[in-house]
Amino acid sequence: MPLLDDWGIPSRLASLQGYSGCHQGYVTDLARHWLDALDAAEREAVSLYACGPHPMLAATASLAAEYGLPCQVSLEEYMACAVGGCAGCTVPVHTDEGLAMKRVCVDGPVFDADQVFPPAA
Repeated sequence: MPLLDDWGIPSRLASLQGYSGCHQGYVTDLARHWLDALDAAEREAVSLYACGPHPMLAATASLAAEYGLPCQVSLEEYMACAVGGCAGCTVPVHTDEGLAMKRVCVDGPVFDADQVFPPAA
């Protein structure tokens, strides 16, 4: 956090554990509050990036879709070989050609959120 401050990047922590100085709630609640405080021009410059557990990534992708923001997620999958040979870390990814299985270790780990968590129709 101090390094982000040194770079002029404001940051906040969110937790449900009652830690002092943290926003008491989900990170997506904190992000929504911040996004709502921006005007349209400021929001145009925003992209979301997330890493963490699958439910948090899905919630972040949903928030990005709601606000029409680009979003990338870094997936955390178990990797046996980490070189793409075993295909143990494959995840379904929506592509222009349809659903494809992508290997997190070599095709990712970062994917566009709407490819992994497509917006609900």
